[in-house]
Amino acid sequence: MTDKNELSLLFVGCLLLGFPNPCLGSGKECCSSILLDSDLPVHKIQGDKLGFYSQLGYYGARPAYRQQGGEFFIFYYEQEQHWIDSRYFYGASLFSKLVNEMDGYCLDEHNNWSFYNGSDLMYSEVLTANCSKIEDVCCKELRISSSNSDVIIDNESYYNNQSKDSLGDYKAIGVINGRFVYQKGNLDSFLEYGGKHWTVSSGVGQNSGHINHHGGSVCPEHIEKEWQILYTNADGDWEWKDDPFLKIT
Repeated sequence: MTDKNELSLLFVGCLLLGFPNPCLGSGKECCSSILLDSDLPVHKIQGDKLGFYSQLGYYGARPAYRQQGGEFFIFYYEQEQHWIDSRYFYGASLFSKLVNEMDGYCLDEHNNWSFYNGSDLMYSEVLTANCSKIEDVCCKELRISSSNSDVIIDNESYYNNQSKDSLGDYKAIGVINGRFVYQKGNLDSFLEYGGKHWTVSSGVGQNSGHINHHGGSVCPEHIEKEWQILYTNADGDWEWKDDPFLKIT
């Protein structure tokens, strides 16, 4: 059989089966980099699944994505004709927490997202996927500062030494969990997202530190309030306390 005849049979077969891709292509070109984002309430519940995603092949005859530096996938689930997330692999629908109820070829074609709020799937008009690159949205260089850093109350500094040392200038050194991870110079001080928190700690991958924000945003400089710092209470125990003047610029 000639190559021409083989191609003709492939063309007819794809038409009969109705495959949009990879036989013939859909005629559309989808984004290779996607930002999945929402507001603070959604970030506090499902923030670990948000952030930047890159296309990693195809699944369900559509582009499929993996979280940049993370463990989550987003793909089209043919059985139910919508897009879902998975912690495991393409095709795994068990424990899915995000659903885009549409069957478009591109993930960002239409936003009709719902998220699992702990008991039910809840529709959110602010949960969206759009075509974006992390370097075009988030700052690569940041400054963490607070006017409270020099405040003294009852002969005690509002900031302890560790929290105060966590302030300063940071630069992006990579991407983890769909977000930039930052380092302060060549010091052991890192600003990182993990476990639904932004944290400044002494090592990448730690789940505790000296500055903290529950939920936050994909970009830390977009967070306007609810930052906390670590301090020692009167009993000598470590606790978090609010710093309404802490900001990232």
